[in-house]
Amino acid sequence: MTRNRDVAELKGEPRLTVRCGSHLIEVAPQAGGRIMRFATVDTRGTQEWLTPITAASWPADAWPKGGCYPLVPFSNRVRDSHFPGPDGETVRVSAYSSMAHALHGFGQFAAWRVEKHEADCIVLQYAHDAGEHGWPWAFEVEQIIRATEQGALLSMRVKNRSNRTMPVGLGFHPYFNAQDAELNATTTWRHEGEIAIAPGDEQPAHQHERESQGYTRYLSGWDGHATLTFDQDRTLELKADGVLNHVVVHCPSGAGYLCVEPVSHVSDGFNLDAKGIPGTGVAFMPPGSEIAASLSMAADAHPDPRAADAA
Repeated sequence: MTRNRDVAELKGEPRLTVRCGSHLIEVAPQAGGRIMRFATVDTRGTQEWLTPITAASWPADAWPKGGCYPLVPFSNRVRDSHFPGPDGETVRVSAYSSMAHALHGFGQFAAWRVEKHEADCIVLQYAHDAGEHGWPWAFEVEQIIRATEQGALLSMRVKNRSNRTMPVGLGFHPYFNAQDAELNATTTWRHEGEIAIAPGDEQPAHQHERESQGYTRYLSGWDGHATLTFDQDRTLELKADGVLNHVVVHCPSGAGYLCVEPVSHVSDGFNLDAKGIPGTGVAFMPPGSEIAASLSMAADAHPDPRAADAA
């Protein structure tokens, strides 16, 4: 039986701002340590790289589809909100009654503590007690959000504070205003109802466009690089470190945005790993150990050659 959790109201205010040159980032610590806006204001005008969030508050189970939030201690879905733990027990994590499965971990539903706020950098922390929301392990997370000369640098560090091995996954969930994304991966995972089943035989697509009918693609063997193209031929280059060698590309029906989510494991990775399916990306952290990941986003790092051709 799924543990139902109460729906809290998340606060999109106050917002903290960091800047470097023409780049700015707005963050709402109380709303899941969420980036509410990432934009560049330069001689070409204002470019909103992420779909900006303007709401001042929202129910935790119905968040605005915009900005970027941290995924921890797992990304995407856990089928029916339970999985076999590494010690043989059944772990039953809580989920909102509006959701069929546990979704996107606990970080995006929590209030994060501000450890440091400087002109170009915010450091946030989230501490999770053992047993909270049905997760048996205690852990803590540090998230660093930095505006750079190139654009933005996001990093996350997770530490297992419990006395036993903890399964873990992590990543970032941005909602981009991009028209398309180009990236290289080696494996496409078959899925039903956005629950991954197994690696498939289909060759992964290289180009992913905003399409009105919508789609979700789970890819692994990703080299960590992606180039996103926006209106007016502006580009954003993503570079994720080696831990984030899976990527979710999601385009909703109606094509309101394009998600390119750098993550460390596939959807329902805990259950798939327990079945012995290889390549899930699930990590197992000994007591006291740490795992870290980072994502850089460089604005107009590689101008789209289509713009040069048009000129």
